[in-house]
Amino acid sequence: MAPDGLLRDLAARSPGELAALLDARPDAVRPGTTTTAELAEALLSRAGLSRALDELSRPELDALERAVVLGAPDGPAGPLLAAPPWDRLHRLALVHRDGDALRLVPGVAEALGRYPAGLGRPHRVLAARAARLRGGEPAAPAAPEVPGEIGRWPAPVREVLERFRSRPVGLLPDALRRPDPEVDAAARPVDWLLARGVLLPVDSRHVELPREFGLALRGGDPWARSPQRAPLPPGTRVPDRLRDNAAAAAVEQLLRRLAALRAELRERPLTTLRAGGIGVRELRRLRTALALEHAELVRLLGLAELAGLVVLDPDTSAWRPAPAPFEDAERPEQWLHVVSSWLAADVVPSAVGLPLADGTVVGVLTRGAHTPEAPPVRRALLRAHAALAESAPGGHGPEDVLALARWQRPRLTRSLDRWGPGMLTEAAELGLVGADALTAAGRAVAAGRAEEAARAVAGWLPAPSRTVLLQGDLTATATGYLAPPVARALGELADEEGHGPAARHRFTERSLHRALDAGWDPASILAWLAEHSRGPVPQALAYLVEEAGRDHGRVRITRADWVLTGEEDLLEALARSPRLAGRPLHRPAPGVLVVTGDEPGPGRRRAGPAREGTLEQLVAAVRATGTEPAVEAARPGPSPAAGPALLPQVPAPRHPAPSAEEVEDLLARLTGADDVPPPPDRTDRTDPGGER
Repeated sequence: MAPDGLLRDLAARSPGELAALLDARPDAVRPGTTTTAELAEALLSRAGLSRALDELSRPELDALERAVVLGAPDGPAGPLLAAPPWDRLHRLALVHRDGDALRLVPGVAEALGRYPAGLGRPHRVLAARAARLRGGEPAAPAAPEVPGEIGRWPAPVREVLERFRSRPVGLLPDALRRPDPEVDAAARPVDWLLARGVLLPVDSRHVELPREFGLALRGGDPWARSPQRAPLPPGTRVPDRLRDNAAAAAVEQLLRRLAALRAELRERPLTTLRAGGIGVRELRRLRTALALEHAELVRLLGLAELAGLVVLDPDTSAWRPAPAPFEDAERPEQWLHVVSSWLAADVVPSAVGLPLADGTVVGVLTRGAHTPEAPPVRRALLRAHAALAESAPGGHGPEDVLALARWQRPRLTRSLDRWGPGMLTEAAELGLVGADALTAAGRAVAAGRAEEAARAVAGWLPAPSRTVLLQGDLTATATGYLAPPVARALGELADEEGHGPAARHRFTERSLHRALDAGWDPASILAWLAEHSRGPVPQALAYLVEEAGRDHGRVRITRADWVLTGEEDLLEALARSPRLAGRPLHRPAPGVLVVTGDEPGPGRRRAGPAREGTLEQLVAAVRATGTEPAVEAARPGPSPAAGPALLPQVPAPRHPAPSAEEVEDLLARLTGADDVPPPPDRTDRTDPGGER
């Protein structure tokens, strides 16, 4: 139950202050909240307090830990709450006014964890626990020696205590033993400490240093050496053009590689091992096909997974491209989808190869690369980058960014150390950072202005090309990014060669027959080539198109079961083909031959997996006569203009922020006023002092 002091504090806040509180603590915005008491209960939830603590900077967290360990500061609450860090702690409802005193809200100590500032629990708590573990009654423990005498203890004892300077718990076999109080400190310093209650057992294998001795070991103030000012080193000079060119090249390369990856997996899906993950042979095959280094490939696969561009087929346990037409979207939309997914997903592509607790390493496309801490760590890195860019424009290396992120979000330090370096590499590959400098798109993403970021990326990228260079060696080369309709049509007419920055396709008789099957005809192919060629259509290519059209369609296969139409002499030759022996054939009219479908004839075995299907047999039989058949396709003609591309869904955030309307509605219920102030702007929370 919320204390009366917190309820009075919340009731005394103005509508503007309540709006700021709800903006800083969105987890407290609940549909059923109607009273201040219900708001207080929401603010005191363990999950909400933990998320609020994650947003504190180093000075703010130190102040809160000091208050938990040593007690809230003395003095009038008014002056304290008017100055940092208590002003923000009060704004976050982590402390409250109780008359003229300042108090911590209930649950803060528990949310900070068992060992605030790396200090153990009080001696009385540990002594009572040790008595119960040793079979005694939890009576009042005897007071230990004065912690201030630590400096006069024997040197071996002080050496043991030094191991507890940064963490209060240590491993000790047979921790529950009862040592002799007269034990020699030089020979057995651990037993000497156990006998005097300086180290107390917490189970049969661990001991803990009480809080009083931890404070004395660190001079009474563990926070004295904690930096109170943000580390803001000067940046190196990076010209804007160099920064933007590097970012634009990274964006173009990323989108091209994603399209190439999807095309490759469409032809040959990526199979998984029985134990999970991807085998070395498959990775080597994919790395060779895409011409990528191993680290680049695993990051690309991770980005494709988190963006929903590749999915695991549960029937075949193979990774395939998602059916969503990603390539048909405009490039700024593609980029925005990938970046939005990167911000919200719990997949860390660069985590592959990092060690796990069981001694193994994170595998490619496995659960080891998933962590719920990924979104807040990414936000912390981008905010740190933005703060550095604001205070000292220019380039800042990964260490500078990580140092500031640790200061701004100290409770994320362990995650920042583990995931941060790889995430900064991913940010550079996404174009959020160029030449170690935050780009305009990166600054907009850090501030929550995604649409503005997409416009910035659109300004970097050249307009899509609608023409190709046709050459006499029957190739078509695009000097830049092809517009999706042009690329789609070119993919129907020719076979792609390689995955370099300049798309290259080769026209072959088979590729043209494929296009003719899809509904093209020689005249439409030549017209398309003339429209999209930078020069005249090479004569060799025109001859190839005409020759393919001349040989194509002399026999036409239409499924009805299967209906073959064409020249009568060719159809008679087909009817006598050994490949169609035993199949029922009908001749309803001259130039028409009907073949029964895949069901076997009387007395014949049903076709097994090793036998060709009816269509394959018909095509082979026609080709045996020296004629290329035309197979009726579902599509009646060349590719139509594409409509709006439907991209995969961006992963939903674990803790979605409430809408402005929800916040305003709650404010109206709490204040009883119809006209309430709008919530603060959420789009700029990157100041160096650690504010969101």
